[in-house]
Amino acid sequence: MILNSILKSAGQHIIGIVYPERCPLCDIPMYTGNTGSICQKCNIRVEYVGDSFCMKCGKPVSADVELCMDCSEKETSFICGRAVFVYNRCMQKSMAGFKYYGRAEYGRFYATQMFEIYADWIKNISPDALIPVPIHEDRRLKRGYNQAEIIANWLGKLTGIQVINNLIIRTKDTNPQKELSSKERGRNLYNAFDIVQESRELYQNVKCVIIVDDIYTTGSTIEECSYVLKGVHINDIYFLCTCIGKGY
Repeated sequence: MILNSILKSAGQHIIGIVYPERCPLCDIPMYTGNTGSICQKCNIRVEYVGDSFCMKCGKPVSADVELCMDCSEKETSFICGRAVFVYNRCMQKSMAGFKYYGRAEYGRFYATQMFEIYADWIKNISPDALIPVPIHEDRRLKRGYNQAEIIANWLGKLTGIQVINNLIIRTKDTNPQKELSSKERGRNLYNAFDIVQESRELYQNVKCVIIVDDIYTTGSTIEECSYVLKGVHINDIYFLCTCIGKGY
């Protein structure tokens, strides 16, 4: 048993040298034994949301603020949501690698962070399913994967909650949200999502869900997904994202 353990450890060490783990934030190779962690530089640069956040969307706010400016001025179809990281320059680079440069493996780190920080929150909600925000089929073919689906699948493994990847479909290949203003984002996503009726019939008992996505900015994407879910009587809707902008 001891010899097997030594050989296994040595094998993992050799693999770590030949195929080094990369920091999921800056992509630099790291020393062996750092699996699932980030490099020392990014440990300083990364910014977590922390304890003072908007009670609706989860954006960081001042300690004496209950709702951010956006949420105080609008109604939403979802109940509330949370995010792990502030979308600063460090996370912008990480997200770009994850979405556009084939670093699908970063999704495991994001999901692990979600689980470590929000396990109790998820447990208290007790959702029937995790619903990743869908991307259009043309974009999936070009990219090779749906980044939200990867995060949701890892989170599902960690929590034991089923992931339903085919309940919402994206019917329009919309322009990237990051290139648009707040008003343009809402118009861009109008009627961009729909429910797959066969899936809804299959999952008739699903009443409470957590929508999973990579980045929350104005909330237009989460709102549109929530709206179509409410249309089929899924009324308890929450969301969980990797990154979010600031609310102040």
